[in-house]
Formats: sequence, C-alpha cells, structure tokens
Amino acid sequence: MFVKNQIMRLIAKRAILIKSIVAGFLVLAMKNFVLKNLTIYGQDFHDLIEFSDITIVFTGAFFVFGLLLAATMSDFKESEKIPGEVASNLEAIKDWIYLALKAPRTGTSDLSQEKLDTNFLREEMLFLTDGIISWIYSKEKDSNVIFPLIRHSNEIAYYFAQRGVDKEAIKGIQENTNAMRKQMTRAYSISRNNFIKPAYTLLQSILFIVMALLLITKFKSPAADYFVTSTITFLFCYLYLLIVGLDDPFDISNDEIDVDLKTLDRFQQRLISDFLV
Repeated sequence: MFVKNQIMRLIAKRAILIKSIVAGFLVLAMKNFVLKNLTIYGQDFHDLIEFSDITIVFTGAFFVFGLLLAATMSDFKESEKIPGEVASNLEAIKDWIYLALKAPRTGTSDLSQEKLDTNFLREEMLFLTDGIISWIYSKEKDSNVIFPLIRHSNEIAYYFAQRGVDKEAIKGIQENTNAMRKQMTRAYSISRNNFIKPAYTLLQSILFIVMALLLITKFKSPAADYFVTSTITFLFCYLYLLIVGLDDPFDISNDEIDVDLKTLDRFQQRLISDFLV
C-alpha cells in the first residue's frame, strides 16, 4: 500500500511530463500507423507538406505560447510570496499575544483585573491558522469562508481591549490582521480570476493546428520524422499544460505546480507544539 501511494504521488508530481510524453507518442503513432496508408489524389496523406514550409508557423506558435507563459508566471511568482507573508503575520500576532501577557495592563475595569485566558488565546490562534490552511487547500476557495475567518481574528484584539491590555499589542494585532486580509484577498483573486477564455481558445487552436500540421508533414528521413514530430508535440503539450496549471497556483490538487505551503504548515506545527502549552 505504501509503495502504491508513493507511485501515485510520483505520477501526480510528474503529471505534465507524463501527459506530454504520451501525447508525443500518440501523434507519432497516428502519423506512422493510422495515416500512413491514406492518400489524397495519389499523394500520401502524411507527406503533404514539406517541413521547411511550415517552420514559420512553429516559430509564431512558440512566440505566442511564450507570451502567455510569461503572463501566468508573473501571477505565480506573486502567489509564491503569499503563504510566507501570511505565516509571518500569524507569527507576529502570536508575538503580540506574548507581549500582551507580559506587559503591564492599564485598564481600571473589573475585567482588567482578571487573568488573561491563555486557553482562549491558544484556541483562537489555532482556529484562525487551521481555517486559513483549510481554505487554501479547499477546491472551492469560498469568499464567504475566508473573509469572516479573517475578521474573526479581531476577537483577540477585542478581548485584549476589554481587559486593558497594552495598546501597542492591540494595534499590532489589527495591523497584521489587515495585512493578512490583503494577502488572502489577493490569493482569492488569483484563484478565481483565470485567464480569459479567448486566450485558452487561442492556445487550444494553436495546439491543434501544430499537431495537425505535424501529421501531414514530410521529413527527409524516418529518424527525423520520429524525432521532430514527437519532440514538437511534447514541447507544445508541455507548454499548454504548464500554462493551464500556472493559471491557478492555489489549486493544491495539482501537486506539480502549486504554491509551496511549507511555511504555513510549519507555523501550524510550531503553534500546536509550543504556543501557550
């Protein structure tokens, strides 16, 4: 069972590579086995066009794919920063809580005389952290979940304000909460706003045209046929799948090209193990 899980995980991490290789072999097989015996007006179907006549098409196609890849990469690079920034803000809120526990309190109400409830503070931090991580791992990315959750983090600030805790701690918690709200809003926006549909239509059209041309292109030798057909198919399929994957970096189901959540996961582990235990 363990070996099977490892194999499945390896396949998931190399899904784009595997799909592209399979596509290359399929196009090659279709050209040399399915279409090999077809003719049009006495001309072999798989030798209708000289490769030199269509190189400009491949050049233009690579250029378009490159432009769209650059556009998706910019969003992906920005997305990579978000988990670390969120973890930093959560870490800062945790430090503000430590400050509130140690700093002298200035309130005069009865609540100001009470001992701060460390169990409540621990549960609030765990609830907030677990909720953020669960939302990122979720497929829906529901705004009705994440924004009320971020707003809920103000409960710690309200709790401190009622008990006369140091104002700097309260201010710091609110500032980090607002920063975290901006980061999660950006994550939500990137996740929900995919590439415009005409761009995907263009990519799919180019991919279809390239593979169709390869099926009817004549090469000088069988070796060149096998190599060029499979290689170009592989490259274009890989680029297409890469662009589609990068377009939603918070799709955690895609293990190969999702954002790295190690910073958040490790913060959660530290929080569970040593925060107000």
